[in-house]
Amino acid sequence: MFQSSPVPTVPGWLPLRALVVVVVVGLSLVAVRRLSGERLTDPLRNRLLLGVPWGTLLTIGGVLLVYFVLQGAWDNARPLVTPFRTWSYFYPLGILTGPFTHGSQGHVTGNVVGTLVYGTVVEYVWSHYPTERGTQTFTSLRTNPYARVLAVPVASVVVGVFTGLFSLGPVVGFSGVVFAMAGFALLVRPYLFLGALVANRVVDLVLTALRFPEPTVRGRTRFVTPWWSDVAIQGHAIGILAGIVLAATLLWLRDQRPDPKRVFGVTLVFAVFQGLWAVYIPLGNARFTLFRWLGTALVFLLAAVIAAATVDTDDHFILLPRFEAGWIGWAGVVLLVVLATLSLGAVPGNLTTIDSGDVPEDGIEIRDYVVAYEEDVLNQYAANIPTPIETEQTRVNESGIVVASADREIWIAEVPKGQLATDGRASVAVGGVGWRETVFANRTTWNVVGNRSVYVVQLWRRGEDPRTSYRSPPSTADTTIAGRNVTVRPAGASFELAVTRDNETLATGPIPANASARDIGGITFRHNRSRLYAEVDDTRVRIATVRTPPGQRRE
Repeated sequence: MFQSSPVPTVPGWLPLRALVVVVVVGLSLVAVRRLSGERLTDPLRNRLLLGVPWGTLLTIGGVLLVYFVLQGAWDNARPLVTPFRTWSYFYPLGILTGPFTHGSQGHVTGNVVGTLVYGTVVEYVWSHYPTERGTQTFTSLRTNPYARVLAVPVASVVVGVFTGLFSLGPVVGFSGVVFAMAGFALLVRPYLFLGALVANRVVDLVLTALRFPEPTVRGRTRFVTPWWSDVAIQGHAIGILAGIVLAATLLWLRDQRPDPKRVFGVTLVFAVFQGLWAVYIPLGNARFTLFRWLGTALVFLLAAVIAAATVDTDDHFILLPRFEAGWIGWAGVVLLVVLATLSLGAVPGNLTTIDSGDVPEDGIEIRDYVVAYEEDVLNQYAANIPTPIETEQTRVNESGIVVASADREIWIAEVPKGQLATDGRASVAVGGVGWRETVFANRTTWNVVGNRSVYVVQLWRRGEDPRTSYRSPPSTADTTIAGRNVTVRPAGASFELAVTRDNETLATGPIPANASARDIGGITFRHNRSRLYAEVDDTRVRIATVRTPPGQRRE
């Protein structure tokens, strides 16, 4: 008689699925090396110390240090973001930190992958060893490989500060520098850059497989804004143009020129791939207008101008006008003018100031911050942008959880009304260098049959009791029972019912607790789980349905 052996179990601490990804990727690279007969790093060793892009890795290390230490992501599920946005020139901390901070783990991961891929191309082109024929290493600071390693991190800081100074609005993220690296690479090595563009997706796939090897997901209702509304198009544009200016300078110094056709094709692919065509304006209350027609025309025009600027004209600097070359001779000047226009156009927005009178009066105060729930209020950040004339674009209304600070020039609807209505709860972190506090929010909603919802929003700090921040107007159900109408309205932190007939209030009373009933104005109201019914004799109609935040009891 044969006895089956017990099936070995895998320890719970062993990341088996992630290991499968690592092993298979590693074996695939080994197989490619065997097929090609050389190590994959051999081409890198000719230009990089030990074949490693040390400057790119130093840059990535600095970005991660900011994310985990300055933003506190090491000890918290979410990083602190609000105080590190590029709010105003009158708040230098945000201007200097905004280009190096991130809004989430996915945000920083995407920029780190982009830095790794495009930064490696930039560093390879720059080279740790001098490229001039006959030049010896270690003969000066310029030829010292260890000093040349610092070129990428130093340039990244300079470009980052530049994008912080001239980005439009309170942005956050290293993507301006990543786009500068991409702009540099696509002009100097178009085909190598195209390979890096594809490699970016491959690396992103591998990292995602390691982070989420086997997720189980299900359909659920979510509040989602268009993907392009979260992209700082202007910041990306000045980043890529700054990278092109740096690349043009290097090409001139090395007396090199790329093929214009290659530059045009690769630039167009990159612009479409990265959504540079998504030109939009915010209208307030999570509404945006996308000018897709304009963006499509602009990406083709951008690719054509960049390609024209690379046309070979002896040793002439390609960004200076060349009168003998016709319109092509002005392509480089056009790039500089566009870069200057986009950059200087952001200056008025960065001169925004928030006065104490612009801060919500009734909210939770945390040092210099005020956190409140507001509806249909003027966006004070947009309204205070200095403009010669008042425009509709600067007078937009917002609804949601507002975070404001007159000391830091901050005013933002951190959680839109629609998001809080969908999720039922939210949290907002405020703070500064070395400190943070969190404000929590709940929204309890009664969806009234045939009419608008009635809801109450509560805010509180950890360790404190919730306080009611907002009560919506009452709402009358679009149904009658025994000639009477029923109105649901907020009452303190809870809700009550008003029974009326011919516009005369017969009685009012609180909504009965779950699994109970109450008589109000000759009608029996029965609360059964999430639904509220009205009963008279043998007639029963549904009045409303309650939505409570996850984990909150239905009273």
